[in-house]
Amino acid sequence: MERVTLWGWIDFEGRDAADVVRGGAQFILPTYEERGCVHYVWNADPLKPSRVWVFEEWEDVAALAEHLDGPLYRAMAGYLTEAGMTGAQVDKYKVVAKQPVYDGSGLPQAAFD
Repeated sequence: MERVTLWGWIDFEGRDAADVVRGGAQFILPTYEERGCVHYVWNADPLKPSRVWVFEEWEDVAALAEHLDGPLYRAMAGYLTEAGMTGAQVDKYKVVAKQPVYDGSGLPQAAFD
C-alpha cells in the first residue's frame, strides 16, 4: 500500500494565519474521522504571520479521493475563500518507503535500508 502525503502553504493577505486555523478547526477536526486519514495538520507559520502550512497523510489514493470529493473538503474550501485566501501551493506525494530518521542507537540516518 502506498501512502499519500500532501505538503504546502496557503496565504491570507492581511490575516493572522493562527486565527484562520482556529476558525477552520470545525473542518479540520472531523476530517481525522474520515476513512484513511492518518494526519491532517494545519499550522500558522511563526515567521510569516499570514501563511498556513498544511500537512496531510492518507492511507491510499482512494482515501484521498474520497476526502477531495466529500463535504468537509468542500466546506473547508468555502471557508478558505471567505477567509481571504490569496495564494496557495499544495503538492501530493506517493510514499514508497518510510523509516525513522534515528536508528536504534539514536543517530540520524539519511539512507533507507
